Formats: sequence, structure tokens, C-alpha cells
Amino acid sequence: WGALSKLWIPPRRPLLKCELSSTLPTSVGPQPWHPSPQSPPTLGGSWWLLAMESPGYAVSSLLKAPGAPRSVTASLSIFTLTPELRSSPGSPLDLHCAFVAPPGPFSLEWRHQHQGNGQQLLTYHSATNQVPLATPGVQLLLEGTAGDIREVTLRLAPLEIKHQGTFICSIFLPQGEIQQLLEVQVLEPPKVSLHPSPLVVAPGFGAELLCDTSNYFPLEVEVKWQRCSGSSKSLLPLEDTLLQTWTSSPHQGANGTFSKSSGARLGPVQPQHHGDVYVCLVSHQALAKPLRVEVQLEVAGVAGPSIEDMVGLFLLAYILCGLWHCLCP
Repeated sequence: WGALSKLWIPPRRPLLKCELSSTLPTSVGPQPWHPSPQSPPTLGGSWWLLAMESPGYAVSSLLKAPGAPRSVTASLSIFTLTPELRSSPGSPLDLHCAFVAPPGPFSLEWRHQHQGNGQQLLTYHSATNQVPLATPGVQLLLEGTAGDIREVTLRLAPLEIKHQGTFICSIFLPQGEIQQLLEVQVLEPPKVSLHPSPLVVAPGFGAELLCDTSNYFPLEVEVKWQRCSGSSKSLLPLEDTLLQTWTSSPHQGANGTFSKSSGARLGPVQPQHHGDVYVCLVSHQALAKPLRVEVQLEVAGVAGPSIEDMVGLFLLAYILCGLWHCLCP
């Protein structure tokens, strides 16, 4: 099995994908190669590309079928332990890539693609040990391990919103060319604030609530309004007090994150509405559960003195009593 037998394959993991397709391998890459007796055109025969994927592991192999029944040899294999990555921006992120091939020089290319746009991030030639191209914020982690496995991991330092998309690790040798795809999903949870707070409204007057959702990625976010009883916390009908809701168009900031606002217009409040709790509920891919921000309605003239008011009155009475004793001994 050649290069395929030297790969470490995680045990007891379900195989999610297995594809086998005929191919015409080439050794044309970022560096010209001298003719090699091991190159595909010289060896002849039929060539196949094998791709297998399971959770946390993906491998692609260039297979040669010389013609004998059930005889196949892997001349070149590439694999990753991070086929799918989800992370928040701001910290370094390693995109693992390694390959197995006969000893000899190789060239490496890392490329990023997203929404039809592609960019070459880094190139490396082992024969000269040179990195002709390296865009800012990327690092190459080279390492040789047992079993002729060579690590060519790319580090994004740090991960940014712009790194969302597909990364392609390509290896070029005289024996052929092979590549491995890695998907990176950048997730930034939203920051949510609800205004005004506190919410104090005079009887017979309306109010407007504003829920700001900011600095989140990707774009899709859901904002819902709820009204609850202040005492039992049970849900109350929104239509009884809510006249209108609205949502602004999202705005993308310089760092790539999005922000938008959602509003709720309250009709004239009544004394029986005192204590109602209004909730802004935000759902986003970066959140394990919806984010809940709330404010309690205070109808002016209905509430009794708060704890803070009671403390203030006590302190005032204490000071006045002291002054009285000082002035009237």
C-alpha cells in the first residue's frame, strides 16, 4: 500500500465520506522539476484519487494501478487532523497538514478561498529551504516525524474574520501533486444591550425599547421580543402592550463583524402593567443558547419606595436626629 500504509488513521471513528475517482496526475507546481523515473507519465498505468473523511480526520491518496487484478499502490498521501475548525477571532489557530511520499524535494502551497475569491498565502521549497511568499499573519510549522510523515501545518496568528472559508494545502513532487481541503468557520458571539434601563414611564404614556446587537459573525442573527410577568415570570401576550417592532439593516464594521438594532414601541402604559418584564432574546450560531437581556417596567407613581430609597431615608433621619441633639442640648 506504499504511502497509504504509513498514515495514522484514528480508530473506531465512523467513515463519513469515501470517494474514488480516476485522475491524470501531474507534477506541475510552483517549482519546475527535472524528469523523474517515478513520475506518473513515466510509470504509466492507471491512476486514481482516493479521498476519505471521518470526524477529526481526512486523507487523500494518489493511487497507481499497474494493471494486475486488485493491485494498487499509494505513491503519495496527504492528510489533516483538522478538516473542520470552528473558533473565535483573536487567538492563533493551527491548520494541520501532513504528507507521506518517497524521500526527495517537495514544494508546498497554502491557499485561501471564500465566496469565489482566492488568495495564495504561503509557498515553500524544501530543496532551497526558502519561503518565497508569506502573507502577514501566517506562519509555517515544519516538522518531520517517524514513518516518513512530514508536517506542513499553517498557523494563523491571529485568526481574523477574513479567514472564514476554505484553506487548501497542496504538495508538489516529481511523483505527482495532491491537495487537502480544510474548512474554517469563524464565530464571534454578539454583544447585546437593552435601552433604556431603568424603564420608568408615566401612566398613559408610551415608550420605545432599543435592543442593540453588535460585534457578531457570521451575519445571520435572530432577535425576538418577549413580555413576562414580573412576579410569576410567565409569558404574557405581547400584542396587549406592543404597538410595533422594527429591525435595522446590518452594518459591517472595519473588523468584519456585524451590528444591528431592533426596536419595540410600547403603547400607553397602565398601572396594571407595572412590574412587567420585557425581554430581548438573541439567537446566533456562536451562542450555545439564546442570549437574554431584560428590563422591568416601572409605572411612575405606582411603585412603593425601593430598598435604596428606604436606606436613603434612614440615613437622612439619622443625620437630622444628630443635628437636632447638637443644636438643642
